[in-house]
Amino acid sequence: MHYPISTGQAAQLLNTTEPRLAETVRRGKVSPPPPVMAGRRLWAPTHLRQAARALGLLTESLEERLDEEVAHGT
Repeated sequence: MHYPISTGQAAQLLNTTEPRLAETVRRGKVSPPPPVMAGRRLWAPTHLRQAARALGLLTESLEERLDEEVAHGT
């Protein structure tokens, strides 16, 4: 996957809904919040990890996948 990704893609990756994911930003659980470009949030692996942790969705396999993607710059 190439980052940054949209909120819809992020929600799909984390197996959650867009409103639930957006709520993590509104509640300050993702800091700094993903930047907004053309009205869309742009999620990087670091944002996804924070959101997944806040939602109780951060599994070992998801964490490994995010680490791998960061290491490969994708």
